[in-house]
Amino acid sequence: MKTDPRKSFSLIGTGQTGQYYNGQMSNFLGTAQWRVGYSANISMNISYSRLRLPEPQKDADLFLIGPRFDLTFTRSLFWTTFIQYNNQIDNVNINTRVQWRYAPVSDLFIVYTDNYFPDTFASKQRAFVMKLNYWLNL
Repeated sequence: MKTDPRKSFSLIGTGQTGQYYNGQMSNFLGTAQWRVGYSANISMNISYSRLRLPEPQKDADLFLIGPRFDLTFTRSLFWTTFIQYNNQIDNVNINTRVQWRYAPVSDLFIVYTDNYFPDTFASKQRAFVMKLNYWLNL
């Protein structure tokens, strides 16, 4: 299923089922997206995989759920944030990035990411990264 992505609200959904090694797998992917004018985009992504395997392997239900927020302040300044929950590794990830395009094909990225345990929100790992690239037209 797919609606028109040129509209301010759109949906995309796919599903499949079939053999997975000597078991069965069903998979569903879905995205709902809302574009607010030219400056903001909000989306929610959901992925679900159901694995059914014969003994002695274990069955699994795997979820990835994550909202994403994109803001455009100017033609050269952007901010993207996404949050993701993953039940397979028992993790909540928050990633936020500011991008400044100071020259054509030349960007400064400032990124902060944080990983948490979902039940207590105790931090697992944090990182702050800056990346600068410059286009050399030789």
